[in-house]
Amino acid sequence: MNELEQLTTVMIKDRKAITSSLNVAQVFHKRHDNVLNRIDKIKEDWNELINDDELPLKVRAVNEHELTLKDSPVNQKELPLKMDAVTTNALSPKMDAVKKRFKDHFKETTYQTKDGRQVRSYDLDRFGFTMLVTSFNGKEAMKFKLAYFSRFDEMEQELIKRNTLYDIEKDLRRQLTDCLKEHYQGNNLSDEIRSMTQLLYMVTAGNNASKLKRDRGLDRKASVFAEALTSAERSKYMAKESQLIALYQAGVTDYHELKAKLRDPK
Repeated sequence: MNELEQLTTVMIKDRKAITSSLNVAQVFHKRHDNVLNRIDKIKEDWNELINDDELPLKVRAVNEHELTLKDSPVNQKELPLKMDAVTTNALSPKMDAVKKRFKDHFKETTYQTKDGRQVRSYDLDRFGFTMLVTSFNGKEAMKFKLAYFSRFDEMEQELIKRNTLYDIEKDLRRQLTDCLKEHYQGNNLSDEIRSMTQLLYMVTAGNNASKLKRDRGLDRKASVFAEALTSAERSKYMAKESQLIALYQAGVTDYHELKAKLRDPK
């Protein structure tokens, strides 16, 4: 990865590849408030397009008046029917679909400044980013755009890997839960399941769940496996999970003994 690609930050958040309006402002050498104003204008234009009642009326006016002129060379029996179809069947559903999409591509959020203030920001997916930077012109801007698209490609491939491993791990998770139910001898199975899960996070990524979420900028309610772990960490987690199941089935149930056996050899 070159230096420019390192500056163009694209991350996975809420199981989507996104970048932030703040990072875009930094990379393209623009004031963040100006970038926010540009996004607000996109939103305004988008909503005006959706809520504009004049478009269907204009189409209808063509139907009812212009196409009924006696000297019109147009086939009057066929074209009005086609125009009605456009008005009633094509425009409205498409506009409704677009209306639902703005917040999916531009997710309003906040970040904390050095002096502790909470400042408005946006998370942008590839579509939102493209909409935003369309008006950024020049050779340098093109270089930044290409670097971002390279990072989006990389993160979207990583997301595919993560999602595939996420689906596969569900079966392993059921196996571990069944194993603990069968072999656990204590009085609190729920605590044992949580303890073994934390152990897997420790031997996989070096920290417990709360620290992993904090260090990776995730909400406390986020799932560590679904949101925090990279594809490489997920592969390692699953290997350790399989090993834990085998150890537990063999009668090794002490936390510290399990931790020692699950740790990577130095």
